[in-house]
Amino acid sequence: MKTIKLQPGFQLAILRIGVAITILCKVAVEFADLDMLFSQHGIIQNVLSRPMQIRFSLSLPWLVETLHISNEHLFLRGLYIVFACAGFMLLIGYRSRFSAFICLFIHMLIFNGYNLLAFGFDGFLFSLLFYTLVFPVGKVYAADALLERHKRSGTELTGSTGPIDPRELRLYLLVLQVHLCIVYFVAGISKNGAEWTSGTAVWSALNQPQFYTPLTPFFKDLMSLSGVTAAFTWGTLFVECLFPLFIFIRYAQLNRLMLISVLLMHCFIGAVMGLQLFAWIMIVFDLSAFAGVFSSKPSFQQLPAPAIGVRKIKVV
Repeated sequence: MKTIKLQPGFQLAILRIGVAITILCKVAVEFADLDMLFSQHGIIQNVLSRPMQIRFSLSLPWLVETLHISNEHLFLRGLYIVFACAGFMLLIGYRSRFSAFICLFIHMLIFNGYNLLAFGFDGFLFSLLFYTLVFPVGKVYAADALLERHKRSGTELTGSTGPIDPRELRLYLLVLQVHLCIVYFVAGISKNGAEWTSGTAVWSALNQPQFYTPLTPFFKDLMSLSGVTAAFTWGTLFVECLFPLFIFIRYAQLNRLMLISVLLMHCFIGAVMGLQLFAWIMIVFDLSAFAGVFSSKPSFQQLPAPAIGVRKIKVV
């Protein structure tokens, strides 16, 4: 496979852009139903949400009460407009750290106050927003990087000077990689129920009404063929349990195969089970941690100091 020349740390750009797109999609999906979801007179009222709030933490209901906000309708829409603006700034990489902080703060208010409405997607978005805040995501393929170069040189530059130290980059990627591998390994070993061991779990999921999509009938017909359901079910277990091992073996083709396998698994979840946002945030997580396997032969050795100009990526 031909090596793709990319700027060092391009995985951090994938993280920033992927998280920003997630924020914008979340705003678009929820904006029309904010009153029903998050107001005191919505589907989950204070009598239910208050006892389940995390003590000594910031939350949306606490903020409404503390500020004595009477017009929740206007407040919620204003908050989500700020959410969208911060997401767009994060997308283009302008004031990246400040934008990530605003997005993380607003998501934390919602997550802490309405955990009855939260599911796996919200938890992973919380984690990736934290990484986006901590890691220097504004130094790669971002408006911040362009403005900083222009400020230093006074002229427009076409190359890159390697904005992130290779040792620091290795640490950032290692944190993402270890976190992701723990997620997959725990998910794999926890699937030890009768449906998983018998190979019928995927068939059972397809027959749940809440997971119905236009593609469900096609896959139900496919799963009715002998052995297909068991192959999908045990294949999922195989990928999740062995991904943390095979992705670190120094063999590029195996690394790419494992990464493509988990990407296809999440595409299946999004297309067939209707969990598009969950599938998307996991794909962003996968590519942020391991997209380097597509650009070069993975190397876990010490990286040399950054050179002037665009250089070949030597990290996973």
